[in-house]
Amino acid sequence: MSSDIHPSAQKVLDGDTQIRERYGVVVTRAQDGDCELHLVVDQGWINAAGYTHGSVAYAVMDSACAYASASLQKLAVTVNGNVTYTRGTQEGARLSVRAQLLSQSKRVMTFNTQITDERERLIAHGSFVFQIIGDR
Repeated sequence: MSSDIHPSAQKVLDGDTQIRERYGVVVTRAQDGDCELHLVVDQGWINAAGYTHGSVAYAVMDSACAYASASLQKLAVTVNGNVTYTRGTQEGARLSVRAQLLSQSKRVMTFNTQITDERERLIAHGSFVFQIIGDR
């Protein structure tokens, strides 16, 4: 286990193995309400227009937020996610995803997210609200 991944987040990562494998996600950091992960877009995510389907961005941003919340030892679920797409990507694109805790109350956590490509161009950004349902 990496020292950049909180033990509580590692448990969630272990439980998400099938999801991470399907998206090709590699998590490099999940500590202190912050998560970084990486993936390479494969042919299975390319839509009829020739670009990465928007659901990929939503899914990996949502997962990054879940791992970030787990790094704070919170069991939390998505109640809202808003994604703005700024640039399309195609097969082979190397994407980096970051989720950062913006605020936390007793019941709710809010995260800012962004996806960049290998040239550090912004691909998408968003905000996610998670309801805290317990401690891990």
